[in-house]
Amino acid sequence: MSVRAVGTRLFKHGRSLIQQFCKRDLNTTIGDKINAVSQAAAAPPVPKTQAVPKNFALRNVGVQLGLQARRILVDNVLNRVTNSLSAELRKKATRRILFGDSAPFFALVGVSLASGTGILTKEDELEGVCWEIREAISKIKWQYNDVDESRFESEPITLNDLSLGKPIAKGANGVVYSATVKEDEDAINNHPFALKMMFNYDIQSNSMEILKAMYRETVPARMYYSNHDTTHWEMELASRKKHLPPHPNVIAIFSVFTDFIQEFEDSKDLCPAALPKRIHPEGEGRNMSLFLLMKRYDSNLQNFLQTAPTTRTSLLLLSQLLEGVAHLTAHGIAHRDLKSDNLLLDTTEPESPILVISDFGCCLADRSNGLSLPYTSYEIDKGGNTALMAPEIINQTPGTFAVLNYAKADLWAAGAIAYEIFGCANPFYGKNRLKNFNYKEQDLPKLPDEVPDVVKALVGNLLKRNPNKRLHPEVAANVCQLFLWAPSSWLKRGLKVPSSAEILQWLLSLTTKVLCEGKINNKSFGQTGVNRRGGRRTYPEYLLISSFLCRAKLSNIRSALTWIQDNLPEIDY
Repeated sequence: MSVRAVGTRLFKHGRSLIQQFCKRDLNTTIGDKINAVSQAAAAPPVPKTQAVPKNFALRNVGVQLGLQARRILVDNVLNRVTNSLSAELRKKATRRILFGDSAPFFALVGVSLASGTGILTKEDELEGVCWEIREAISKIKWQYNDVDESRFESEPITLNDLSLGKPIAKGANGVVYSATVKEDEDAINNHPFALKMMFNYDIQSNSMEILKAMYRETVPARMYYSNHDTTHWEMELASRKKHLPPHPNVIAIFSVFTDFIQEFEDSKDLCPAALPKRIHPEGEGRNMSLFLLMKRYDSNLQNFLQTAPTTRTSLLLLSQLLEGVAHLTAHGIAHRDLKSDNLLLDTTEPESPILVISDFGCCLADRSNGLSLPYTSYEIDKGGNTALMAPEIINQTPGTFAVLNYAKADLWAAGAIAYEIFGCANPFYGKNRLKNFNYKEQDLPKLPDEVPDVVKALVGNLLKRNPNKRLHPEVAANVCQLFLWAPSSWLKRGLKVPSSAEILQWLLSLTTKVLCEGKINNKSFGQTGVNRRGGRRTYPEYLLISSFLCRAKLSNIRSALTWIQDNLPEIDY
């Protein structure tokens, strides 16, 4: 046997013996470390020279610890929270965890106990806690829709199941009616839903063809049902398209279905051309179309801004708009038609309305191309609302290797809408408007004096002509969130960016508040008993904070804080 072969065998067998002796998985991930910490948290210390079986902690953590062990875990987590939280909040958290719904909060326990054990490095621990925060907040079932969605999961909805009220709105592609489910007698006069009927002039009355042509409208939908000629091809087609998960700042579409068009109230006056000839002799529409059942909202942004909202309300609206854009971008979807009348509002809390992005008829939701669309000819649609089309889109010309990059196009449109949110005219509307294809950044009008400097700087950044100079959508949303909720000392000029440990302490404080105070039931939502001076925020504010925590990452938060510090001294207004 050669020396080389002997060496190879010795190395192979020696490695196996070492692995068996150490009983380690060389591919252990951070998640495995976290689970190991959770299992071994209550186990007594073991000398380093002693081999520890894998199930050692499980055998030693038993029922006998009971309530005492649970209290120790609670205290350990709460002690990591900054001292700024009042004793009353700590007591409330303890009572809730010991005797109430503790499942979301205990998602934080595993990594919180890892400090100083040597099992996790400091970097692993900090990132692990952020992961636990995201997991804990994402498990909260917010009732922001105030609608029981389970009724739409078991049986398909048809027009015969709905009672329609008066028309709410009419656009170029469809008309919206107030609606309710017939069997819901309590809401028969309230009409908590809105039913959108899409106009169908050219598509044959076939469910598959209708879905293929109008699939963009269904991107944020929860459920899809075809009531006629359902085939596996239709469901396969639906699965090929991108689906947008629910989000507080994206319209809630509960069900999508195809059905035969019926005569609705005022339909012959509102949309005579869209009706089929069997209903209206001069109609040009087809017999079938697509219907979307969604939550009914009180107003749109365009109408709400006529009430002259306060600066704080405007800040909440801009933050929600950026959260919605960040959510779309994170899932590879571009709206491409953002404008104030496509942003709907739930004004149950007038000082802090809930904003949602609606009307996805022009969106880009392609699994193969993502946010970069090959632009080989002028026949390829760039999207809607040319006035608010980002410079990199409006100026792009077709070519063999040309690409339309929408990664930050919605962000630019949000920057233009920000002027409207703060009571100014949109600089890209009207006769004397700036042209989005050749404007100069120094020609952008000034925002009102009451708008905070950091927000002025943010809006200016969103409207940079070069998309590479704009912030990432998540970082832009973080800038707004930090201004609203972070310690004021972090936003002063010339100060150092807080350390990761300080940021993490603040995140834990915010998480504790959301878990202990933010879970308000449906009956509480909309009542006027919220007292800011008592430390309680409105329900929409908790929703906004939860959106931030669900995607919280130390790197993105540090980037936002660094940008704030770097740009505050350089504001040129």
